[in-house]
Amino acid sequence: MSNEARIDINGTRLTNNEAMVVRVALAAFADILATQLGFKDDGIAVSDRYQTDVARVVALLDSPETRQN
Repeated sequence: MSNEARIDINGTRLTNNEAMVVRVALAAFADILATQLGFKDDGIAVSDRYQTDVARVVALLDSPETRQN
């Protein structure tokens, strides 16, 4: 598998495995937004707001420029 994106939190670089956990957690969050909150009247606005942010972070994680060496 290719290396995960470089992720630093408050100056601490995550390991490849820790970065994978972040990516998988983000995918799970996106799934919850799409499948659970999207069916509630008050959840639709919340889902729409976060889906844009999730898509931006996923694009950064998938970018070749962010890959760990």
